[in-house]
Amino acid sequence: MKLTGSELRRLTLPIGVCLGLVVAGAACYFTADGYRTETQAMQAATAARRSEVQSKLARATEEEREILENVHQYNALVARGIIGEEKRLDWIDDIAAIKNARQLFNIRYDIDAQRALDYPGFAAGSGVDFMVSRMKIDMQLLHEEDLLNFIDDLAKRGKSYLSVRSCNVLRLDRAAAGTLLSPRLRAECTLDLITIRNKPA
Repeated sequence: MKLTGSELRRLTLPIGVCLGLVVAGAACYFTADGYRTETQAMQAATAARRSEVQSKLARATEEEREILENVHQYNALVARGIIGEEKRLDWIDDIAAIKNARQLFNIRYDIDAQRALDYPGFAAGSGVDFMVSRMKIDMQLLHEEDLLNFIDDLAKRGKSYLSVRSCNVLRLDRAAAGTLLSPRLRAECTLDLITIRNKPA
């Protein structure tokens, strides 16, 4: 079917309108696709920021929990007397009290002058000094449990952290032991009494 010139002229406007609508539709599609891509990118960025904020909040909450836990531990150490100057007179009183409470035999001891802690591989933290007073104990025992109870009581009552460096238990001669309630063992121990001292500001 052939169109005449007059028919083509009449179709010019509808064809132009149709082409205009096609172009407008394509423009709308690409514009909408651009908006969609931009919106997806914004959503991804927002999700990443939200995840980062949540991660920071979780870290801050964990740090706050750790700080509170450290404060409680610090206060517990202060209450026990581990933080601060050495409590040499308290140690002497504690030994006498344990000896009387446990009804132990003779206890002889010597406490060295306080000095900086020098354990191998130990590194002190900033702001505090770890100090040690070495105690040598020579005590007579009825049985080994007397020694274990003495060390346990001193660790619980003492105003320091107690570290046992060495203990040597010897059996006394039966003739020297004498009666049933005479000492049968002798213990020679070296204990470290450790305190923590804040460095001057």
